[in-house]
Amino acid sequence: MRGKRKGVPTIGNRVCINANSVIVGKITIGDDVVIAPNTFVNFDVPSHSIVIGNPATIHHRENATEGFIGHH
Repeated sequence: MRGKRKGVPTIGNRVCINANSVIVGKITIGDDVVIAPNTFVNFDVPSHSIVIGNPATIHHRENATEGFIGHH
């Protein structure tokens, strides 16, 4: 990538990145985030979110990663 987003992503804690997802640029992925399969992300994602689609949309959800990683 070029311009203001040139660089690499910063990925928070408890982030589940599913198959064929693409995360590009100098963006920040918050904590407790699920990125659905086949999702293209080139923007900042706040904590406690599920990101779906192409173009991607953000859906707020507390405990987003529950059932995906490290939760019982």
